[in-house]
Amino acid sequence: MTLRLVSLALAVALLPAPGFAQKPGAVSSPAGLRTALQRDLDAYLKERGAKEHLSALSLSLSLSPSQPLVNATAGTTTYHGRVAVTPENLYQIGSNTKAFTAVAVLTLEAQGRLSIDAPIGTYLPQYPAYAKLTLRRLLNMTSGLESYDNTPAWEKLIAQHPQAQFSADKMIRLVYPSIKYAPGTKYHYSNTGYLLAQEVVAARSASKSFDAEMAHVIAAAGLQDTYYTSYLYAGPIARRVVAGYYENDERGLQKYRGDDVSGFSLSWAQGAGSMVSTAADLTKWSRVLYQNGALLPPKQQRELFSMISIKTAKPLAKATAQDPAGFALGVAQRYDPKFGAFWFYQGETLGFRAAHLYFPKSNIVVSIFANSRPVESQSDLQRLFKTIYADIAAYKKALSR
Repeated sequence: MTLRLVSLALAVALLPAPGFAQKPGAVSSPAGLRTALQRDLDAYLKERGAKEHLSALSLSLSLSPSQPLVNATAGTTTYHGRVAVTPENLYQIGSNTKAFTAVAVLTLEAQGRLSIDAPIGTYLPQYPAYAKLTLRRLLNMTSGLESYDNTPAWEKLIAQHPQAQFSADKMIRLVYPSIKYAPGTKYHYSNTGYLLAQEVVAARSASKSFDAEMAHVIAAAGLQDTYYTSYLYAGPIARRVVAGYYENDERGLQKYRGDDVSGFSLSWAQGAGSMVSTAADLTKWSRVLYQNGALLPPKQQRELFSMISIKTAKPLAKATAQDPAGFALGVAQRYDPKFGAFWFYQGETLGFRAAHLYFPKSNIVVSIFANSRPVESQSDLQRLFKTIYADIAAYKKALSR
């Protein structure tokens, strides 16, 4: 499975653990904090670069809406390369794209063009087997659909035609007409649902173009370094994207292991995960998405964050110690005893990892990008997040004295 929300257990691992060996140094000023974060990235890259086939890391931190972002990068744009990565470099952000798709859907609902609780057969008659599914179930992962990128057929297509332009319909029909679980009975992560939602947006919008609707969402959020494509990025954008290295274990894709796959077509991902961005822009997006309500009217904003329990698939008002993991419309929430409920997402593509976290209790947003995709057991990003958060906590503690 390539486009995904990486294990919710990872989100807990991101938080500082008692007895963590690497203690932060004195961090008492913004400059000191940035120096500490730079040290964290440099140390991680030195230790983990070869193990994860990783050459670049980018981080962006927002301590509050009124303070400037703290940005840091480490490494080079290619493995063993000489061009240093900068905050302006782009990375594929994978399933962080899903929140943009959800906002596009909810924007059309606010315009009266669709309802997230209406059967999608009203909008997409070409998929009669899925006619009774709703957009809400597609977006909150309770549709019961298998994810097309869990199939050998998908691996074969990518292996044989990495530069091909696939339609959303082509990907959907890799699993159509099957429904793996009865809708509403189980949380099951499925990218198929987001491509169906994309098809609805194209069918019901005035533009008749999903690409155009995504451009509207990006503009409404005030983002300057975030882009969507349904195929390949144009040269000026593509040249800003760092290399991305495939180091995973899908059986059908092993011939690409160790390769830079950043130039592969993203048409297989589209509304489920084909966007590129900077760490700074994803942090800005998180502020807009979670806090200021500028993207959607109040009703749709509430719907965006309406969650189901990953454990029971039933509605969940808030993640708690008893039910600690929820999924809303393109965003996820986790509970931790120390930090309370927090929002996050870690997305992946063939050669990239991109994560953001928003902690309402401390009002912190942090995004971090890495330009490789090793098997999950070989990724140690959770340790990097621990170190980063320890430095942030030290800085905030120093300010409170």
